[in-house]
Amino acid sequence: MPESVSTCNKEVPEMMPSWYLKNPIGEYVGIYLAEVSEKVNIGENVSGGAITAFLCYLIDENFVDGVIAARKTKGLEGEVIVAKSKEEIIKTAGSKWQVLPFTSKLKETIENEDLKKIAIVGLPCQIHFLRQMKTFPLLEMDFSHRIDFLISLFCYGTFAQESILNYIKEKYEVEISSIKEVKITPKALKFIGEKTVEIPFEEITGYLQIGCLLCPDYTGTSSDISAGIIRDKTIIISRNKRADEMIKDAASMKYIKISEAGKEIIKRIEEESIRKINRASKHIADLL
Repeated sequence: MPESVSTCNKEVPEMMPSWYLKNPIGEYVGIYLAEVSEKVNIGENVSGGAITAFLCYLIDENFVDGVIAARKTKGLEGEVIVAKSKEEIIKTAGSKWQVLPFTSKLKETIENEDLKKIAIVGLPCQIHFLRQMKTFPLLEMDFSHRIDFLISLFCYGTFAQESILNYIKEKYEVEISSIKEVKITPKALKFIGEKTVEIPFEEITGYLQIGCLLCPDYTGTSSDISAGIIRDKTIIISRNKRADEMIKDAASMKYIKISEAGKEIIKRIEEESIRKINRASKHIADLL
């Protein structure tokens, strides 16, 4: 019989491999607090600024010739772009709350843009797929040799957009067109516009994508670098020696400022990771 784990004060069968709970953050070399340094100006009050600055470093120093990332276009709408300059990268700054299906046309985009070395910023599920493709390439359609750097964002899950927006409109009387920004906190989703509404995750769990409820990966363990916000601090996790050296080099060149994350921050990341593992374990058990 599977062992049990506790979630929401209930005992549920543990459906995850034991190493998930023993090493919830995944393998890493370093964990840092990070912020933008003077070499990059991305404006004020932009979450994720340190990663934007690091991407500028990758472009400026010719480590990559393009970055595939998401940018906000209007209100809640977004699009996937290929950024080839610091200015284009800066336009992608800020947190995104919905998943954009960039993998569907990734090969075509890379070939059309004639990119030789690219960095990709995505969610844990997307980065895991790309890592698998690099590890086990499909020869007849492989383009993984052009993917040089994988960056994962911390992720609790993405929502079925139309359904949750209808819920917010009906329950909280918010005009969807008035929403300018969505911020994700560890415990809530905050919609900001003419009227600001903060909704606890517990209230809207039912609007998460099914795949997200089954996903145990909070930090993006298949990436080269993982990044997210913990207690209003940007966290960067280096997962191999090369990534760690590049983070330190970006700091020495004044793109970012970094300091070692303390035990309390690391513990918090572990707690949030375990919370997602337990959630996935519970929902997998419910399906069986």
